[in-house]
Amino acid sequence: MSSTITVVYNSNNILESITVCGHAGIKKSGEGYEVCIAISALTQAMYISLLNIVGKKYLLLKKDDAFINLKIDNFDELDYNKQNEYKIVSDGYLIAIKSLIKEYPDFIKYKEE
Repeated sequence: MSSTITVVYNSNNILESITVCGHAGIKKSGEGYEVCIAISALTQAMYISLLNIVGKKYLLLKKDDAFINLKIDNFDELDYNKQNEYKIVSDGYLIAIKSLIKEYPDFIKYKEE
């Protein structure tokens, strides 16, 4: 079993949505459990950071057990500084996720659309 992370970009190469689905692994320490915790912590940290930058009006969040979908809404309405901050945070998140994938490729499936 693995987590699936799906990233969708808009036509300007801005992260439009991210979906994390499933548990990265297994139930014991050392068998993927840490990866699941890392993905969850990174995703929640990104959401909190983006919420502070753009506000609730622009972020759509759906969350359930082993599922989270975060989508930016009306990105073009944000002022230039908020757009830049959004891009920095979302790019940083993706760097961290891709680093996890390199270290634990058996526990994370990643696709971009």
